[in-house]
Amino acid sequence: MSLNLSIPQLDKNSNTKDYVISVLSYDWPLTIKKLYNVIKKKYGYKATYQAVYKTVHELVNDEVVSKTEDGYQLNLDWLKRIHDYTEITESNYYAKSKVSAIDGIKDSKTEGNFQVLTFESWFDVEKYLYYLQKNYLSTAEKKTTIVLHHNHEWRPLFYLRAEYNWVKKAIESGHRIFFLCSGSTAADSWATSFYRKMGVKAKTGVKCAETCEIVVFGDIVVQIFVPPEIGSRLHNSFEKAKGISDLEIPGLIANVFEKKIDLKVVINKDKALADQIAGQTISRF
Repeated sequence: MSLNLSIPQLDKNSNTKDYVISVLSYDWPLTIKKLYNVIKKKYGYKATYQAVYKTVHELVNDEVVSKTEDGYQLNLDWLKRIHDYTEITESNYYAKSKVSAIDGIKDSKTEGNFQVLTFESWFDVEKYLYYLQKNYLSTAEKKTTIVLHHNHEWRPLFYLRAEYNWVKKAIESGHRIFFLCSGSTAADSWATSFYRKMGVKAKTGVKCAETCEIVVFGDIVVQIFVPPEIGSRLHNSFEKAKGISDLEIPGLIANVFEKKIDLKVVINKDKALADQIAGQTISRF
């Protein structure tokens, strides 16, 4: 199947293929005659019927367009491949781009296998780790175990659909995810239940993340050093809440997750250490 990544832009430089794909992106199925009429009457593009006929059949041969009983439409398999390819590419470029170009990073230092990043906020850290893990899994040659140690599990409160789908897709692809959470509040329990329903192994009330939060995948160990005052604000909010409906979300966003701070993240490539942490974590289940 062809993976033609040309995105049609209808302007003076557009060709017949651009017009065929553009029209079929919003109106389908169409016969070649209807396609020709739309291209000619709606856009004023001067293409012959023979040119449209030839282009449609070329796109069918390339599996960009498929034929149905009622006419022609874009091939859904081709669209899915375009989507998957661009999503992986976006993740790769985000995670591998120069640190100075990534939003929220104030400073970066590299010493041997260690990279120390300074972020402006906790949300910036989570965004970076999301893309970093996606990039790693998209290029991993074998199934990966992801291990996370957190003080309180707040992340599902802010999950976007893309993040939710990523976790589901990782599980369905055979990757394993293990969460340990030292907190055991009602909100932590809710988040743990949320993860378990997705197929993630999760436990609350486990001694972990005493000096820093940890994320491990493959040969990478990530340590997140949350400033004590920020960690205390989150802890106090979770301890007071009898459930997630009692959490003061606007206050948490302003005073914890988007608060301008210097948040250090240490990334270490050490397979022996990563395997040790992963093994110790899995033994808790």
